[in-house]
Amino acid sequence: MALAALVATLLLGHASLRPVCTRIHGNDQLRILADAIAPGTARFFCYSDAGAQMRFVLARDSQGKLHSILDACRQCYKFHKGFSFRDGYLVCRLCGNRYPIKTMTTGKASCVPVRLTTHAKGDSIEVNPADLRANRWLF
Repeated sequence: MALAALVATLLLGHASLRPVCTRIHGNDQLRILADAIAPGTARFFCYSDAGAQMRFVLARDSQGKLHSILDACRQCYKFHKGFSFRDGYLVCRLCGNRYPIKTMTTGKASCVPVRLTTHAKGDSIEVNPADLRANRWLF
């Protein structure tokens, strides 16, 4: 059984593995240093509240514009797979749809990443924990 899981992981690559998320804490606002998200990259974050762990993704396209989503899609959320990031694309870990950072909030067919509102403030990116709690049902 363990050998089969290892072979599946090797054949499917990193898209099958949940990305490592950075744990973030706060009550009123969650703050992430803007420099932590380099152009052409994505980072995964985890926020825990009342026993629920909610995940979100911050990504910066090659022009430096920030994009943010919950680590869930409107259709595939039921399977709790979320996304991975590989070769400049956000990849749905269930259906395999691939989204370049620049258009990652658009989606394809019924696989549509759930947008997350963020605000740039000085050298930080702010996320309101209430926005995460309102979407707790996705996780």
